[in-house]
Amino acid sequence: MSVAVPTWHATRPPVELTSFVGRRRELVDVRKLLSSSRVVTITGVGGVGKTRLASRAGALLERSFPGGVWFIELAGLNDPELVSATVAAAFGLQHQSGTTPLTQLPDRLRDRPLLLVLDNCEHILDGCAQLAHSLLEHCPLMRILTTSRQPLGIAGEAVLELAPFSVPPDGAGSPERATLLRYAAVALLEERAQAVDRTFAVSADNAQVVMRLCRRLDGIPLAIELAAVALRFMTTEEIVDRLDHRFQMLTDGNRTAPTRQQTLQNMVDWSYRLCSTAEQILWARLSVFGPGFDLEAAEVIGSGDGIGTDEVLDLLVGLIDKSIVTAERYPGKTRYRLLDTLREYGRDRLAELGGTTIVRRKHLHYYRHLAAQAEAEWFSAGHTTVFARLRAEHANLREALAFSVSEPGESQAGLVIASSLRFFWLSSGHVYEGRRWLDRFLALSMERDPVRVKALYVDGYLNAALNDASSGSALLEQASALAAELGDQSGAAYVAQISGLTALFNEDPARASALFEDALAKHRLIGDHAAAAYDQIELALAVAFLGDHERAAALFRGCPAVKETYSEQWMRSLALWAKGIADLLAGNYRQANAAELESLRLRLGFHEQFQIALCVEILACIASADGDPARAATLFGVSQTIKKNVDASLAGHKHVARLHDHYEAVARSSLGDETFQKGVHHATQLDFDEAIAWIRNPGKAGEPASSRTEETHASVLTPREREVAALVAQGTTNKEIAAIMVISRRTAEAHVEHILTKLGFTTRTQIATWVIQQKTARRCD
Repeated sequence: MSVAVPTWHATRPPVELTSFVGRRRELVDVRKLLSSSRVVTITGVGGVGKTRLASRAGALLERSFPGGVWFIELAGLNDPELVSATVAAAFGLQHQSGTTPLTQLPDRLRDRPLLLVLDNCEHILDGCAQLAHSLLEHCPLMRILTTSRQPLGIAGEAVLELAPFSVPPDGAGSPERATLLRYAAVALLEERAQAVDRTFAVSADNAQVVMRLCRRLDGIPLAIELAAVALRFMTTEEIVDRLDHRFQMLTDGNRTAPTRQQTLQNMVDWSYRLCSTAEQILWARLSVFGPGFDLEAAEVIGSGDGIGTDEVLDLLVGLIDKSIVTAERYPGKTRYRLLDTLREYGRDRLAELGGTTIVRRKHLHYYRHLAAQAEAEWFSAGHTTVFARLRAEHANLREALAFSVSEPGESQAGLVIASSLRFFWLSSGHVYEGRRWLDRFLALSMERDPVRVKALYVDGYLNAALNDASSGSALLEQASALAAELGDQSGAAYVAQISGLTALFNEDPARASALFEDALAKHRLIGDHAAAAYDQIELALAVAFLGDHERAAALFRGCPAVKETYSEQWMRSLALWAKGIADLLAGNYRQANAAELESLRLRLGFHEQFQIALCVEILACIASADGDPARAATLFGVSQTIKKNVDASLAGHKHVARLHDHYEAVARSSLGDETFQKGVHHATQLDFDEAIAWIRNPGKAGEPASSRTEETHASVLTPREREVAALVAQGTTNKEIAAIMVISRRTAEAHVEHILTKLGFTTRTQIATWVIQQKTARRCD
């Protein structure tokens, strides 16, 4: 009995009708993998360019395969049983009685050195896997390259996970055109847009909106190409404004492309149909998250109503295999994410299932618990982990807060989250955001309870930090009155503490001192030892501003947080920062500098940009006071740059602003305006890591120590070795260097060994430090 086989033809890779953009590194990776593995699968989300990469790789590899490169498109085939028959027909094999295509193909192709490219295998995975296994077992000269949203899952398979195109990061500022076009997503948008509008070009005028568009489309090539087509009848700004409805907008694709690639909707529908019913439900539920989530959150929010908690991991793995969910691995943890496009699609499906409110409520209360737990663990040895998790979950906290605002009866949960994040708002630089949420929830929730007391004093603190003393004082007065009415001892103690901070910020150290004394006594009475330690640090600082240096020194000596053995590092960094100021005021410059450098070291581990800027600010004041105005000028410039990057200022910290004004004037007077400004300008030429490396380097005062290193070593290395050194500094392995530079791994290793020998180093870390020092020296020349 014969089998009806569609008319398919094996061909050379399809002729490219548009330019090939990006993917240079991935092409190298495909070639390397095929040299060491006989079957390679390119996986990735729909529309990411798997077919295009396989096609280009096949075209470039034709000379390496005397038997030819055979490209077979399988998207239109729906029966896994017909995969072998389809491929056999493509090679011109006729069905013979008593045999099957699966036995015919190995016999025909056994001695042919060819590359077989199977495109779009995900919906007929079993048939493709069976065929590939049989061919590899019997055809030793054959290599197989497949594209699929899910690996074949056979022995010996190497998988290349194709990421979306690179996009400019948030906070990229306004890069020059040449810099922007280095991002593949931007280059593709310009290239395709010019096909419909010859006048379109990325420029300073449209850079911001182009960056937003590429980020919102996740760097997915198909989505970007569809957006470029839309530029025939819409501006870039209009497209960005309508991206919340992208499936209705991006519908005018290439009519000659496969149906699934003609619109964004078709592309994602194709992926959705590949999923089991349970996977589809989990996809919909995961859409309530922000850009990322961890396994614990997925288990809590994705389970229920037919999906057990213990089933979530297996379903999540299924979604990862189908390139719906991306796993992002970090030291000690894994986070997962849905691209914006897939998340929006999932939200539409969740709405169709009628589960949006239920699932979002679960999400809200999960993150309410997380915020409360993080606050309880803030002053602990695990603070770094706590802060890192809050940073990672910031988008989810926003999602939870937004739902709490809009959902009747849930404003109290939002009030708990927003007030529990007091230290996070301050440490992360999101003070404005914290105040905005608290203002909204205080207006929505009228319950008179300790939760409201806390929200009032936290909001008062944020207002004070933003230099709105009158609003802050009014909120603190309300908190004090309500705490007294409720008999809330903890609330009363914190009101005293924050009132003291407000007074200190506004240069009233006498009042601040009295309030910190009161807060310290109250916190000791109720056994809140972490809060009491905080009170003592701020009391010592207030006393130092009053000029009582002896008592300030005694208070710091009695403060456990100053000691090296103190395990809670966030409190210790605060104590050392305050002690540095006290030592500066007392004229103990060497001690002050040591305290601030240690505080800086600790704060770098927390990634608290504004707090880091405050450390640099005091280091600048110390340098000025200690007779090193050149170093002070550069340090003031570094602090200024960091504050600008996080949109922060010293306006709410008048006690620090006064120090800044005084010691900047001293340094400026010593150097003269022109030289002082040159030092500040030098700082703006350094990126963050280079600036910190310079600050912590014990070189000649006011001069980046790397300048001497450059003079000693720069001319020793060849241009090729300097290129290798730069890659080492980026953390690139010898194997990766070899791939990037298209050299053998042994040659890459030899280059690294020569660099170590010439520079007199023994580790790669020393090379990385040297590269940073060179950059610093060049920019400070």
